[in-house]
Amino acid sequence: MTAPLEDGLRIVDGDEAVGPGDSPDDDDRVEPAPAIGDADLETLRDEFVDAFNARDLEAVLVLAHPDVETPDIAGDGTAVLAEELEAIWERSPGAMLTRAFLEGEACAMAWLPDEDGCWSRAALVRLDAEGGLLTVVALADDADALDRAEAEELGGEEMQEWQDWSEWDRGEETVSLPRDRPRP
Repeated sequence: MTAPLEDGLRIVDGDEAVGPGDSPDDDDRVEPAPAIGDADLETLRDEFVDAFNARDLEAVLVLAHPDVETPDIAGDGTAVLAEELEAIWERSPGAMLTRAFLEGEACAMAWLPDEDGCWSRAALVRLDAEGGLLTVVALADDADALDRAEAEELGGEEMQEWQDWSEWDRGEETVSLPRDRPRP
């Protein structure tokens, strides 16, 4: 005699058709999130922003095609992109990205804090994708695009984690001024 299977499990013969409606639990199933291969540009942009802000180089590189074009950097490919991201994080440890749209196209807005803790738009990151991978990561040459882009403002719970870079970087506690105060 065979031991009973756990709820939701059943033995399927290799010749038996399995599909929607074959299980009484089909109505309770939740659709899985799309695999990276099925991801659209907005999804890739969102994951790129999250990985960049978390300083997770491996997560960024998983999103990029091995031959990703980087027109603002000498060379193309994930190795060149990795070097540039590490250089940005070292040169500007406070750099953050938010989700943005420019003329309906998904992109990312780069922000830098000043010495008073006020955030300024620094660059517009243009992206393109094919086959569920980023094929282009470029900084827009159009300075006017910084103003035209509709970007999320910095703030919320995500920013609390990365708010005080000097404490994170050097282990020093600093007094942060309110970030939403008027600039001089």
